[in-house]
Amino acid sequence: MIRKLLIVSLLLKPFISIAQGNNTSPILLQMRNGKVYFDNVYALNPTFKKADLYNKAQNWFKGEEKAITTANEKKGEIIGTYTTRVNIGTTGNYYFVRVVVDVIVYDATYEVKVYDVYEKPIEKGISNEYSKIEYRWWDFRRGHPWSGDDEPLFRGISAAVGSVMDSLGNEMNK
Repeated sequence: MIRKLLIVSLLLKPFISIAQGNNTSPILLQMRNGKVYFDNVYALNPTFKKADLYNKAQNWFKGEEKAITTANEKKGEIIGTYTTRVNIGTTGNYYFVRVVVDVIVYDATYEVKVYDVYEKPIEKGISNEYSKIEYRWWDFRRGHPWSGDDEPLFRGISAAVGSVMDSLGNEMNK
């Protein structure tokens, strides 16, 4: 039994990264090839057709925080960005987090990929440019946070990805 668990653990290691901060619950950010990357396929009502799901996905991308960058109705794919604000405690500092959201629809199913995670600090004395989070996440997971903002930032990123998946799911299930 232990041997099976070890094998499963070794197989999953490249895909999931967990860090334990001061909070008791772990922070989960999925990874692929050293990059933060979420990918999931959802089954829907069997009567939902590809064309209808494509329209629902397009409708989901409407809003201030979302923007479509590529849409291919024939392939059933819409790629866009989602930007959200992550507040950091009581310091008044916050981050804008931007991700790429790739939605591919089929009859009765759809796939969502979330990748290219960027953070932009809004803090006095910090460069206000977007940068990828992988190096920061790498250091944080190994116990070398860049700042006290790291834990709430990564918790916020995890929550933002969950929010993307949930709100898209709500739209697609209408």
